[in-house]
Amino acid sequence: MRTLTVRSGHEAEDVASGQAILLEAINHPSKTLMVIRFHDPDVGRFADKSATRSDPFPWRETVWVTDRRIFAPGQEEDLYKGHAAACGVVLDMRNEPLVWLEADATSIAIDGAFRRAETGAVV
Repeated sequence: MRTLTVRSGHEAEDVASGQAILLEAINHPSKTLMVIRFHDPDVGRFADKSATRSDPFPWRETVWVTDRRIFAPGQEEDLYKGHAAACGVVLDMRNEPLVWLEADATSIAIDGAFRRAETGAVV
C-alpha cells in the first residue's frame, strides 16, 4: 500500500508529488486499484485490511490519500460519484470507479471488490 500525505512546510511539493503518484497508479495498464480517502482510526483499520487483500498480489494496488488536497480538482468527485460515506473505491480495468466501500467493510467484501474489478463479475 502506498500512503500519500502532506507534511507541514512541504505542502506544495507533497501535493504535486501525491497527485503524480495517484495519477500513475490510476493509469497503470495492468493493475486493479483501490483509492482510499480520509484519515481517522476507522479508515486506518480499513486501509490495513485493504493492504492485506492487495499487497500479496502483484496485479493489485492500494493508494491511501490521507490529505484530500492531493486529489486534483474534481478528481475526488469523479472517483466517489456521490458516495459520501465511502472511504474506498476500486477501479475497473478501464480506470472507472466500480465498487465503493465504507470503513466497516470486511476483508471478504474488500477482496470481493477487487475480484469484481478484475473479472467484471458480480460477486
